[in-house]
Amino acid sequence: MGSEPLSSEPWSEERGGFVDGPITVSLFQIAVEAGATPLQSALTELTLDTNTGEAEGLFELLQLVTRQILTYRHAWTHYRASSQTVESPDAAENLFDQLLLRERSKFSAETLTNVAGVLQQQAKPLPSTPSGQSGYLVITLLLATQAASPLLTSISTAAALEVELQSILQMQPEQLLVLEVLWTPQQINEVVTPRELAEFFGDLQAIA
Repeated sequence: MGSEPLSSEPWSEERGGFVDGPITVSLFQIAVEAGATPLQSALTELTLDTNTGEAEGLFELLQLVTRQILTYRHAWTHYRASSQTVESPDAAENLFDQLLLRERSKFSAETLTNVAGVLQQQAKPLPSTPSGQSGYLVITLLLATQAASPLLTSISTAAALEVELQSILQMQPEQLLVLEVLWTPQQINEVVTPRELAEFFGDLQAIA
């Protein structure tokens, strides 16, 4: 499986560092029915158009991706959400990096990246999925926010999931410290198969 990250340069001094106080690291992951939405194309366009080297561009990216996910509520199939609050930037960075490494280790390649505004694209496409095979698109949001309480809480239904995504839209720009957006696959003729979903994303829960 290939993935495409959109991100800031984590913990960069150019972003001014962190202010004192608790930091919450949150991971939100959702699977949607592949082929049911134009999300893959939309996310690719965001990769090419977003300036992730600026704090304003990064916050705009979070808002745009969240709105895209909300638009295709009908195609949601599985989800995962977690938040953990820590007391220091070092602890937040360690936690963020652990989660990011775990997610990136699931991918065989990163075919299109935009890190701190620097675009890189793999020259050769990955092999396509056999025509007609059902599957999923998996989108991951990993973010660090200036917050003393969890950004995401317990979710058991699509309605509760929608509420959590709306809470992300209500964030203030200065709250967002670091962001990574990952999705797989990027190629429109590929899917995450049911077997791959179970193997690599086994901690996702079916949406009631």
